[in-house]
Amino acid sequence: MITLYLARHGQTEENIARIFQGHLPGTLTVEGIAQAEALHDTLLATPLDAVISSDLKRCVDTARLAVGDRNLPWETTALLREIDWGSWTGLAIKDVDLQHFPADVETEVMLYERAGRFVEYLKQHYIEKRVLAVGHGLINRAVQAQIQGITLEHLRSVPKMGNAELRQFIL
Repeated sequence: MITLYLARHGQTEENIARIFQGHLPGTLTVEGIAQAEALHDTLLATPLDAVISSDLKRCVDTARLAVGDRNLPWETTALLREIDWGSWTGLAIKDVDLQHFPADVETEVMLYERAGRFVEYLKQHYIEKRVLAVGHGLINRAVQAQIQGITLEHLRSVPKMGNAELRQFIL
């Protein structure tokens, strides 16, 4: 059994600007920092054995604030990165044609499969552990779908996580 505490990074400047962040590092806003600090307070009474986060800066910063001074094993992984928006990365959402994605955008199929690889990684390396995982909105949705047995066709039925929101799962 694994207890997974899945969190999304705090609010970023890019969230406010409504741009496709994708694999950009991201910069937490003052509100995002406060959200990560509130996540820390929420987790104070929660025993944790390890931390895994996306290797992108906004998740690393959120995880660092959420964990505080706990001395826990921590690894970063590209498996928890946000969807790769390809040539749309850094563009304002309002400035693109959402009906025609460029060929270099990571597909939902690819995202869903990557989430499955993350869940399998947890099962191989964190059995009997309580793990905080800090990721992004779309990858976290796909991870939750994989854990709950929700098919790719119903991926959008999984509620999107708010900034610094925390959800618990038993694997």
